[in-house]
Amino acid sequence: MSDKNIPDPEQLKRILLAREHARADAWLRKDRKALEALLSSDFVEINSAGRFGRNDVLDRLFPSRTLHTFTIEDPSLRITGDSTAELSYRCRESLTTNGELTDGTFRVFATYRRYNNQYQLAVWEIRPVD
Repeated sequence: MSDKNIPDPEQLKRILLAREHARADAWLRKDRKALEALLSSDFVEINSAGRFGRNDVLDRLFPSRTLHTFTIEDPSLRITGDSTAELSYRCRESLTTNGELTDGTFRVFATYRRYNNQYQLAVWEIRPVD
């Protein structure tokens, strides 16, 4: 990359993986403040229940879901712009939503944007793997 503010791809991959682990950890520990700090102001999550904005995730989904396990496997990075990148990976997730257990293997697409030299999660999409 020619822009000295953009990390090399391997460094950026490590940064975004650390942020994804922090996101999962916030859910595992039920730490709303930690999750809030990772999300952009226009954050969107797309999952099997629909499309949710930042406030819906924090106010509706976060209180009603308990994450039990979350793994990150085979991550790959795609730099999509000067300040955007997408990390995709396979995950194994187990969570309870309103008393109902969901357990499976999924594909995650996490789009990050750089704001003031810090990457924030802009879009997080999770899809079941057949």
